[in-house]
Amino acid sequence: MSIEKTKFTNRLLVLANDKYFLGQLKRNDDLLKITRTFNCANLATVSLTFIGTFGFTFSDSSELASIDSLKFFGEGRVPEQVINNENDIYKLQEDRILFINFISAAFFGRITARKQTNLIGALYNGQDKITGFYTEQGMVAIQRTELTARPIEEKVEALSSEAYQNYCLENSEIDDAISYIHHLLQRQNEFEYADLKSCMVMNYQAAILHNQQHAGASLALNFSVIESLIGEIFHIYGLIQGKTIKPFATQHHQKLMVSKCAFKKMNLENRVKTLNEADLIGDYLRQRLDFVRGKRNKLMHKGERVSPKDSGECQTIVRDLWALCIDTPFELNMSWVYLR
Repeated sequence: MSIEKTKFTNRLLVLANDKYFLGQLKRNDDLLKITRTFNCANLATVSLTFIGTFGFTFSDSSELASIDSLKFFGEGRVPEQVINNENDIYKLQEDRILFINFISAAFFGRITARKQTNLIGALYNGQDKITGFYTEQGMVAIQRTELTARPIEEKVEALSSEAYQNYCLENSEIDDAISYIHHLLQRQNEFEYADLKSCMVMNYQAAILHNQQHAGASLALNFSVIESLIGEIFHIYGLIQGKTIKPFATQHHQKLMVSKCAFKKMNLENRVKTLNEADLIGDYLRQRLDFVRGKRNKLMHKGERVSPKDSGECQTIVRDLWALCIDTPFELNMSWVYLR
């Protein structure tokens, strides 16, 4: 019986979007040339390439750092430390996947908001879509698998079309999106009620599901985000006794106050009503919130159908709530094709 110890990988690479290219291509062999490298709050260093891969090197000093991976060889009962280690590896990878998709959501949500266009080409990367990589002479080398190679190859094929130029981001757009990521990494530390990172990833997942016309799943996910952001708005704008207004609470409002106990007992309908009375949520947004709340309740309690139009409405509502929490342009709206 023996236990083998190896260091788990600290590098993961994903293709973050299947439409956008990061910059202008000068030579065909520059597809995987590193165009930007930036640090994310000492959690990871991110390397971007023209083709649109995001390579994450996780810091040894962060909660996403690599740990030892244990493998048991022999007969009999697997030692408890090996079982616990396997659970730790799963938890680490789940946290890394959340972080990776948060960076993708923040980056492209900022890009589309500034372009005032729908989000296109969004990819949600799970455990089945990540791969290892290393860097050499300013280039990214990928440990190719069938799951990662094909999407990249399809994107390379798109370069033969003149239309690809429409999806080449300018340097200023890339730099702005990176600055926005830094902004959000700071802002998440100032949230008290909602988990900004998880909410943004759920919103990102919901956008992709809406685009695929999985309307019920999209609306259900986004409704969880709505409930969390509504609660956070109370904290941001100091509407709960003992809470102070955050510096980024920029929207004019009536200074209504509720006790901590009253806030905890409020259902979503009453919270929305209170924010409406405080002039933070207008009458039209309140009506839309009441509409999707009814849709969500019928979906969850009666199994009633939700349409893509409904999930799209929910996606827009989340965008409007983000504006109260982040105070800078951000949008994850995705369109879907309706054939006549």
